[in-house]
Amino acid sequence: MKIFGREWVINKREVIMFAAIISIAAGFIIIFIGMLFYKNRAAQVNAADSQNYQKYKYHYAIISEEADALLWEAIYQGALEKGKEQDVYVEKIGRDLSVSYSLKDLMKIAIAAKVDGIIIEPNGEEDITGLINEAEEMHIPVVTVLRDDPESSRKSFVGINSYSQGQTYGKQVLEVIGEGNRKITVLLNSDSKDAGQNVIYSGIREMVSDYDVEVEPVKVNTQSTFSSEEDIRNIIRDSRNPTDVLVCLTAADTLCARQAVVDYNKVGDIDIIGYYDSELILSAIELGIIHSTMTIDAKQMGAYCVEALTEYRENGKVNEYFTVDISIISSENIGEYLKEDTQDDHDR
Repeated sequence: MKIFGREWVINKREVIMFAAIISIAAGFIIIFIGMLFYKNRAAQVNAADSQNYQKYKYHYAIISEEADALLWEAIYQGALEKGKEQDVYVEKIGRDLSVSYSLKDLMKIAIAAKVDGIIIEPNGEEDITGLINEAEEMHIPVVTVLRDDPESSRKSFVGINSYSQGQTYGKQVLEVIGEGNRKITVLLNSDSKDAGQNVIYSGIREMVSDYDVEVEPVKVNTQSTFSSEEDIRNIIRDSRNPTDVLVCLTAADTLCARQAVVDYNKVGDIDIIGYYDSELILSAIELGIIHSTMTIDAKQMGAYCVEALTEYRENGKVNEYFTVDISIISSENIGEYLKEDTQDDHDR
Protein backbone atom coordinates (compact mmCIF):
# COMPACT_ATOMS: atom_id res chain seq x y z
CA MET A 1 0.00 0.00 0.00
CA LYS A 2 2.83 2.38 0.80
CA ILE A 3 4.58 1.57 -2.43
CA PHE A 4 1.34 1.80 -4.29
CA GLY A 5 0.61 5.04 -2.51
CA ARG A 6 4.06 6.38 -3.38
CA GLU A 7 3.69 5.43 -7.01
CA TRP A 8 0.27 7.10 -7.03
CA VAL A 9 1.76 10.33 -5.64
CA ILE A 10 4.52 10.28 -8.24
CA ASN A 11 2.02 9.70 -11.03
CA LYS A 12 -0.16 12.52 -9.72
CA ARG A 13 2.76 14.95 -9.84
CA GLU A 14 3.60 13.83 -13.38
CA VAL A 15 -0.02 14.38 -14.41
CA ILE A 16 0.01 17.90 -12.92
CA MET A 17 3.30 18.75 -14.63
CA PHE A 18 2.05 17.32 -17.92
CA ALA A 19 -1.17 19.37 -17.64
CA ALA A 20 0.84 22.50 -16.93
CA ILE A 21 3.03 21.87 -19.98
CA ILE A 22 -0.09 21.34 -22.10
CA SER A 23 -1.62 24.56 -20.78
CA ILE A 24 1.52 26.58 -21.49
CA ALA A 25 1.81 25.08 -24.95
CA ALA A 26 -1.83 25.80 -25.65
CA GLY A 27 -1.30 29.39 -24.51
CA PHE A 28 1.62 29.81 -26.88
CA ILE A 29 -0.40 28.32 -29.71
CA ILE A 30 -3.33 30.69 -29.01
CA ILE A 31 -0.96 33.68 -28.89
CA PHE A 32 0.74 32.53 -32.08
CA ILE A 33 -2.59 32.12 -33.86
CA GLY A 34 -3.69 35.53 -32.59
CA MET A 35 -0.50 37.13 -33.88
CA LEU A 36 -0.99 35.49 -37.26
CA PHE A 37 -4.59 36.74 -37.36
CA TYR A 38 -3.54 40.27 -36.38
CA LYS A 39 -0.74 40.30 -38.93
CA ASN A 40 -3.11 39.13 -41.64
CA ARG A 41 -5.73 41.71 -40.62
CA ALA A 42 -3.17 44.48 -40.52
CA ALA A 43 -2.00 43.49 -43.99
CA GLN A 44 -5.58 43.72 -45.23
CA VAL A 45 -6.07 47.16 -43.61
CA ASN A 46 -2.78 48.43 -45.01
CA ALA A 47 -3.73 47.17 -48.44
CA ALA A 48 -7.06 48.97 -48.21
CA ASP A 49 -5.36 52.14 -46.98
CA SER A 50 -2.87 52.02 -49.81
CA GLN A 51 -5.74 51.86 -52.27
CA ASN A 52 -7.54 54.85 -50.68
CA TYR A 53 -4.46 56.93 -50.04
CA GLN A 54 -3.20 59.09 -52.87
CA LYS A 55 -0.05 61.14 -53.03
CA TYR A 56 -0.05 64.56 -54.65
CA LYS A 57 2.74 66.67 -56.08
CA TYR A 58 1.56 69.84 -54.36
CA HIS A 59 -0.67 70.77 -51.43
CA TYR A 60 -2.49 74.13 -51.66
CA ALA A 61 -4.61 75.83 -49.02
CA ILE A 62 -7.65 77.97 -49.83
CA ILE A 63 -8.74 80.51 -47.22
CA SER A 64 -11.58 83.03 -46.87
CA GLU A 65 -13.95 84.56 -44.34
CA GLU A 66 -16.75 83.28 -46.61
CA ALA A 67 -18.91 86.39 -46.58
CA ASP A 68 -20.41 84.85 -49.71
CA ALA A 69 -20.52 81.14 -48.91
CA LEU A 70 -22.24 80.15 -52.17
CA LEU A 71 -19.67 81.95 -54.29
CA TRP A 72 -16.77 80.56 -52.31
CA GLU A 73 -18.03 77.00 -52.52
CA ALA A 74 -18.04 77.33 -56.32
CA ILE A 75 -14.52 78.81 -56.28
CA TYR A 76 -13.34 75.91 -54.11
CA GLN A 77 -14.93 73.32 -56.42
CA GLY A 78 -13.22 74.90 -59.41
CA ALA A 79 -9.88 74.83 -57.61
CA LEU A 80 -10.44 71.24 -56.50
CA GLU A 81 -11.24 70.03 -60.02
CA LYS A 82 -8.27 71.82 -61.56
CA GLY A 83 -6.08 70.48 -58.77
CA LYS A 84 -6.98 66.90 -59.67
CA GLU A 85 -5.87 67.60 -63.24
CA GLN A 86 -2.53 69.01 -62.08
CA ASP A 87 -1.77 66.45 -59.34
CA VAL A 88 -2.57 69.01 -56.63
CA TYR A 89 -4.53 68.55 -53.41
CA VAL A 90 -6.52 71.69 -52.55
CA GLU A 91 -7.56 71.90 -48.90
CA LYS A 92 -10.15 74.35 -47.61
CA ILE A 93 -8.54 75.41 -44.34
CA GLY A 94 -11.03 75.69 -41.48
CA ARG A 95 -13.75 73.67 -43.14
CA ASP A 96 -16.03 71.58 -40.91
CA LEU A 97 -14.31 72.72 -37.71
CA SER A 98 -16.35 73.10 -34.52
CA VAL A 99 -14.52 76.34 -33.72
CA SER A 100 -14.68 79.43 -35.92
CA TYR A 101 -11.26 80.89 -36.71
CA SER A 102 -10.43 84.38 -37.96
CA LEU A 103 -8.84 84.91 -41.35
CA LYS A 104 -5.57 85.68 -39.57
CA ASP A 105 -5.68 82.41 -37.62
CA LEU A 106 -6.50 80.41 -40.75
CA MET A 107 -3.54 81.99 -42.52
CA LYS A 108 -1.27 81.08 -39.60
CA ILE A 109 -2.53 77.47 -39.74
CA ALA A 110 -1.74 77.25 -43.46
CA ILE A 111 1.76 78.65 -42.97
CA ALA A 112 2.44 76.28 -40.03
CA ALA A 113 1.27 73.36 -42.19
CA LYS A 114 4.00 74.30 -44.71
CA VAL A 115 1.66 74.00 -47.67
CA ASP A 116 3.01 74.52 -51.18
CA GLY A 117 0.75 77.47 -51.95
CA ILE A 118 -2.04 79.60 -50.49
CA ILE A 119 -5.18 81.03 -52.12
CA ILE A 120 -6.75 83.79 -50.04
CA GLU A 121 -9.31 86.58 -50.20
CA PRO A 122 -7.63 89.34 -48.17
CA ASN A 123 -9.75 91.64 -46.02
CA GLY A 124 -7.53 94.71 -46.15
CA GLU A 125 -6.06 94.26 -42.67
CA GLU A 126 -2.36 94.96 -42.16
CA ASP A 127 -1.99 91.68 -40.27
CA ILE A 128 -3.06 89.74 -43.37
CA THR A 129 -0.58 91.68 -45.51
CA GLY A 130 2.12 90.80 -43.00
CA LEU A 131 1.17 87.11 -43.05
CA ILE A 132 1.25 87.03 -46.86
CA ASN A 133 4.77 88.45 -46.64
CA GLU A 134 5.64 85.88 -43.95
CA ALA A 135 4.46 83.08 -46.25
CA GLU A 136 6.72 84.45 -48.97
CA GLU A 137 9.67 84.33 -46.55
CA MET A 138 8.78 80.67 -45.95
CA HIS A 139 8.84 80.14 -49.75
CA ILE A 140 5.07 79.65 -49.87
CA PRO A 141 3.61 81.55 -52.86
CA VAL A 142 0.30 83.32 -52.30
CA VAL A 143 -2.43 84.13 -54.84
CA THR A 144 -5.15 86.60 -53.90
CA VAL A 145 -8.67 86.14 -55.26
CA LEU A 146 -11.72 88.43 -55.53
CA ARG A 147 -9.92 91.14 -53.53
CA ASP A 148 -6.33 92.11 -54.09
CA ASP A 149 -3.55 93.12 -51.70
CA PRO A 150 -1.07 94.86 -54.01
CA GLU A 151 1.00 96.09 -51.06
CA SER A 152 1.87 92.49 -50.15
CA SER A 153 4.29 90.08 -51.80
CA ARG A 154 1.49 88.02 -53.35
CA LYS A 155 2.47 86.45 -56.66
CA SER A 156 -0.77 86.96 -58.57
CA PHE A 157 -4.33 88.26 -58.31
CA VAL A 158 -7.36 86.46 -59.76
CA GLY A 159 -10.50 88.54 -59.94
CA ILE A 160 -12.64 91.09 -61.71
CA ASN A 161 -11.64 94.51 -62.93
CA SER A 162 -13.44 96.71 -60.38
CA TYR A 163 -13.82 99.64 -62.77
CA SER A 164 -15.41 97.44 -65.44
CA GLN A 165 -17.67 95.96 -62.76
CA GLY A 166 -18.82 99.45 -61.76
CA GLN A 167 -19.48 100.38 -65.37
CA THR A 168 -21.52 97.21 -65.87
CA TYR A 169 -23.58 97.91 -62.75
CA GLY A 170 -24.07 101.46 -64.01
CA LYS A 171 -25.49 100.22 -67.32
CA GLN A 172 -28.03 98.15 -65.42
CA VAL A 173 -29.00 101.17 -63.34
CA LEU A 174 -29.61 103.14 -66.54
CA GLU A 175 -32.08 100.47 -67.64
CA VAL A 176 -34.33 101.03 -64.63
CA ILE A 177 -34.05 104.70 -63.67
CA GLY A 178 -36.49 105.94 -66.31
CA GLU A 179 -37.36 109.62 -66.18
CA GLY A 180 -37.30 112.03 -63.24
CA ASN A 181 -35.45 111.91 -59.94
CA ARG A 182 -34.65 108.50 -58.66
CA LYS A 183 -32.61 107.35 -55.73
CA ILE A 184 -29.98 104.64 -56.22
CA THR A 185 -28.58 102.96 -53.10
CA VAL A 186 -25.32 101.03 -53.37
CA LEU A 187 -24.62 98.57 -50.55
CA LEU A 188 -21.01 98.57 -49.36
CA ASN A 189 -19.22 96.40 -46.82
CA SER A 190 -18.88 98.36 -43.56
CA ASP A 191 -15.82 96.58 -42.17
CA SER A 192 -13.91 96.10 -45.40
CA LYS A 193 -10.80 98.12 -46.22
CA ASP A 194 -10.99 96.84 -49.79
CA ALA A 195 -10.53 99.71 -52.24
CA GLY A 196 -12.20 97.69 -54.98
CA GLN A 197 -15.74 98.43 -53.79
CA ASN A 198 -14.97 102.16 -53.86
CA VAL A 199 -13.85 101.81 -57.48
CA ILE A 200 -17.10 99.97 -58.27
CA TYR A 201 -19.09 102.77 -56.65
CA SER A 202 -17.17 105.39 -58.63
CA GLY A 203 -17.87 103.47 -61.84
CA ILE A 204 -21.61 103.47 -61.12
CA ARG A 205 -21.61 107.22 -60.41
CA GLU A 206 -19.72 107.91 -63.60
CA MET A 207 -22.19 105.96 -65.71
CA VAL A 208 -25.21 107.85 -64.36
CA SER A 209 -23.57 111.28 -63.99
CA ASP A 210 -25.51 112.74 -66.94
CA TYR A 211 -28.86 111.84 -65.39
CA ASP A 212 -30.85 113.58 -62.70
CA VAL A 213 -30.46 110.86 -60.08
CA GLU A 214 -29.11 110.53 -56.56
CA VAL A 215 -26.51 107.84 -55.88
CA GLU A 216 -26.01 107.05 -52.20
CA PRO A 217 -23.50 104.57 -50.72
CA VAL A 218 -24.78 102.76 -47.63
CA LYS A 219 -22.48 100.67 -45.49
CA VAL A 220 -23.94 97.35 -44.39
CA ASN A 221 -22.83 95.78 -41.11
CA THR A 222 -21.29 92.44 -42.03
CA GLN A 223 -20.40 91.29 -38.52
CA SER A 224 -23.11 88.66 -38.90
CA THR A 225 -25.78 87.59 -41.37
CA PHE A 226 -28.47 88.93 -39.07
CA SER A 227 -26.91 92.38 -38.75
CA SER A 228 -26.53 92.84 -42.52
CA GLU A 229 -30.06 91.56 -43.08
CA GLU A 230 -31.43 94.06 -40.57
CA ASP A 231 -29.58 96.95 -42.25
CA ILE A 232 -31.00 96.01 -45.64
CA ARG A 233 -34.53 95.66 -44.24
CA ASN A 234 -34.25 99.13 -42.71
CA ILE A 235 -33.37 100.57 -46.13
CA ILE A 236 -36.27 98.84 -47.86
CA ARG A 237 -38.93 99.80 -45.32
CA ASP A 238 -37.76 103.43 -45.06
CA SER A 239 -40.83 105.47 -46.09
CA ARG A 240 -39.33 108.91 -45.40
CA ASN A 241 -36.46 108.63 -47.86
CA PRO A 242 -37.29 105.57 -49.96
CA THR A 243 -34.85 104.09 -52.42
CA ASP A 244 -35.84 103.17 -55.97
CA VAL A 245 -32.86 101.06 -57.01
CA LEU A 246 -30.82 98.80 -54.74
CA VAL A 247 -27.39 97.71 -56.02
CA CYS A 248 -25.95 94.68 -54.21
CA LEU A 249 -22.26 93.82 -54.51
CA THR A 250 -22.47 90.40 -52.82
CA ALA A 251 -24.64 87.32 -53.17
CA ALA A 252 -25.53 87.47 -49.47
CA ASP A 253 -26.84 91.04 -49.76
CA THR A 254 -28.75 90.11 -52.92
CA LEU A 255 -30.57 87.27 -51.15
CA CYS A 256 -31.37 89.49 -48.15
CA ALA A 257 -32.77 92.20 -50.44
CA ARG A 258 -34.81 89.66 -52.37
CA GLN A 259 -36.47 88.38 -49.18
CA ALA A 260 -37.03 91.85 -47.75
CA VAL A 261 -38.89 93.26 -50.79
CA VAL A 262 -41.17 90.22 -50.68
CA ASP A 263 -41.79 90.52 -46.93
CA TYR A 264 -42.58 94.25 -47.10
CA ASN A 265 -44.57 94.03 -50.33
CA LYS A 266 -42.08 96.22 -52.23
CA VAL A 267 -41.80 94.05 -55.34
CA GLY A 268 -42.11 96.40 -58.31
CA ASP A 269 -41.42 99.47 -56.16
CA ILE A 270 -37.71 98.75 -55.70
CA ASP A 271 -35.52 97.43 -58.51
CA ILE A 272 -32.77 95.12 -57.28
CA ILE A 273 -29.55 94.74 -59.22
CA GLY A 274 -27.79 91.78 -57.67
CA TYR A 275 -24.67 89.68 -57.72
CA TYR A 276 -24.05 85.99 -58.51
CA ASP A 277 -26.32 83.33 -59.99
CA SER A 278 -27.57 81.04 -57.24
CA GLU A 279 -30.84 79.17 -57.80
CA LEU A 280 -32.77 81.56 -55.55
CA ILE A 281 -31.43 84.62 -57.37
CA LEU A 282 -32.24 83.18 -60.79
CA SER A 283 -35.72 82.20 -59.62
CA ALA A 284 -36.24 85.77 -58.36
CA ILE A 285 -35.32 87.13 -61.81
CA GLU A 286 -37.86 84.80 -63.43
CA LEU A 287 -40.51 86.04 -60.97
CA GLY A 288 -39.63 89.70 -61.51
CA ILE A 289 -38.41 90.22 -57.94
CA ILE A 290 -34.83 91.00 -59.06
CA HIS A 291 -34.21 93.05 -62.21
CA SER A 292 -30.81 91.55 -63.06
CA THR A 293 -27.71 90.05 -61.55
CA MET A 294 -24.02 90.20 -62.34
CA THR A 295 -22.33 86.84 -62.48
CA ILE A 296 -18.84 85.43 -62.85
CA ASP A 297 -17.56 81.97 -63.59
CA ALA A 298 -16.56 81.16 -60.01
CA LYS A 299 -15.24 77.71 -60.91
CA GLN A 300 -13.04 79.27 -63.57
CA MET A 301 -11.76 81.67 -60.93
CA GLY A 302 -10.79 78.77 -58.65
CA ALA A 303 -9.12 76.98 -61.54
CA TYR A 304 -7.08 80.10 -62.41
CA CYS A 305 -5.83 80.27 -58.80
CA VAL A 306 -4.48 76.72 -58.96
CA GLU A 307 -2.96 77.32 -62.40
CA ALA A 308 -1.21 80.47 -61.15
CA LEU A 309 0.31 78.70 -58.14
CA THR A 310 1.47 75.69 -60.15
CA GLU A 311 2.93 77.91 -62.86
CA TYR A 312 4.92 79.84 -60.28
CA ARG A 313 6.15 76.73 -58.48
CA GLU A 314 7.34 75.11 -61.70
CA ASN A 315 8.60 78.15 -63.62
CA GLY A 316 9.46 80.65 -60.91
CA LYS A 317 7.23 83.30 -62.47
CA VAL A 318 3.57 83.92 -63.24
CA ASN A 319 1.30 86.64 -64.64
CA GLU A 320 0.47 89.25 -62.03
CA TYR A 321 -3.22 89.42 -63.00
CA PHE A 322 -5.80 86.86 -64.12
CA THR A 323 -9.08 88.54 -65.08
CA VAL A 324 -12.36 86.65 -65.04
CA ASP A 325 -15.13 87.80 -67.37
CA ILE A 326 -18.43 89.11 -66.02
CA SER A 327 -21.88 88.82 -67.53
CA ILE A 328 -25.38 90.05 -66.80
CA ILE A 329 -28.44 87.84 -66.37
CA SER A 330 -31.85 89.48 -66.69
CA SER A 331 -35.39 88.55 -67.70
CA GLU A 332 -34.33 88.97 -71.32
CA ASN A 333 -31.70 86.23 -71.36
CA ILE A 334 -32.40 84.05 -68.32
CA GLY A 335 -34.10 81.35 -70.39
CA GLU A 336 -31.05 81.04 -72.61
CA TYR A 337 -28.74 81.09 -69.59
CA LEU A 338 -30.64 78.34 -67.80
CA LYS A 339 -30.65 76.25 -70.98
CA GLU A 340 -26.87 76.58 -71.33
CA ASP A 341 -26.38 75.80 -67.64
CA THR A 342 -28.49 72.64 -67.94
CA GLN A 343 -26.53 71.56 -71.01
CA ASP A 344 -23.24 72.10 -69.18
CA ASP A 345 -24.44 69.93 -66.28
CA HIS A 346 -25.52 67.25 -68.74
CA ASP A 347 -22.13 67.30 -70.49
CA ARG A 348 -20.31 66.92 -67.13
